[in-house]
Formats: sequence, C-alpha cells, structure tokens
Amino acid sequence: MNKKLVPTVLIVLATLTLAACAPSVTSLSPEEGAAYAAEVDEYVESYLLGLSECDFAMHTRGFDPETWEGHLDESAFQQECEAKLAESGAYLSKTLDHVEVRPGIRAWVVIYHVVFENNPDATLEVYFSDDPDHLIIGVTLQR
Repeated sequence: MNKKLVPTVLIVLATLTLAACAPSVTSLSPEEGAAYAAEVDEYVESYLLGLSECDFAMHTRGFDPETWEGHLDESAFQQECEAKLAESGAYLSKTLDHVEVRPGIRAWVVIYHVVFENNPDATLEVYFSDDPDHLIIGVTLQR
C-alpha cells in the first residue's frame, strides 16, 4: 500500500505546483468591464471600421508600435481585407461580452460579439497593454 501512496502523493504535489504557477485569468465585474471597455472603445471601433472600409491607417490606429513593428504590411492588409470583406461583409455592430485581466501576459482582454453583414456570430478578442495608454498588443477575430 505504501508503494502506491508515494507516487500518488508526488502526482498530487506536482499537479498543485503546476496549478499554482499557472497564470490566472480574472474576469472583471460587468460594471468594471463596461467602464474599461468604454476607455478603449475608440480603438476597437477604429479597428472594426478600418476592416469594413479596408482603411489601414484607421484599422491600426490603436496598435502599439513597438509590439507591431515589422508585423504590419499595408499592401498585404489590403489584399486580405478585400477578400474577408467579400466573405463576411461590412461590420455592423458589436456587443461587449466581458473583460479579462491576464497577468501572465500583462494584458487586459476585451471580448465582444460582433455582427458583420454575412456573419452575425463573430467573436473579437482585443488584447490591450496593461499600461495607461491601453494600446492594442494583440487581436483575435473568429468569423
């Protein structure tokens, strides 16, 4: 019986250690999330309208230049944007789902449900730096 107890205890200890070291995600209360989303809404709207109009400058307005340096190509954006616009249609509206704080990556993540003309069920996650400028450091759009 002791031979089985030692490995079991080691597995439990290893699992607890990994769980303790994992970055935690905290969802803000609906009120706190709405307040934060209001602070960054101008950047999110520019991002979505820029997609809808294939306007690179508008689309990337709130992007952190240090994070995105070397990753943004206006001509590639134009080609991809036009193809996605033909597929999904123009941006119509967004609804805030919730806001998360992810200390492991030093980001606040604002999650929306987004409606496009041909896709009423898209999800947008916008990652903002945890500094006072709230610049965009990452985006995930699932259409």
